[in-house]
Amino acid sequence: MAMRAALLLGLLLVVLCPGDAALLETNGNLNCRCAKTTTAFIPLRKYESVEVRPAGSSCWRLEVLIKLKTQERICVDPNTLWVRKLLQDLPKL
Repeated sequence: MAMRAALLLGLLLVVLCPGDAALLETNGNLNCRCAKTTTAFIPLRKYESVEVRPAGSSCWRLEVLIKLKTQERICVDPNTLWVRKLLQDLPKL
């Protein structure tokens, strides 16, 4: 009987763990693709494509993903100066 009570208590602790609530609060909407972003400059010659995901119902923030020729995807900070310039020049490219 004591073993069942301990298992039930353990299960309740896992389900009601405050760490999970903190994760939801900091991440906001779980449909966002970028958990982390970089501000490091990425040369244009390395790009395969650029994906811009505007803020909306799927994610609360603007997301900019750069797919490199190596097939790696990198999330960049849209508030960085070079990314803002890239977004302005994107229609011209």
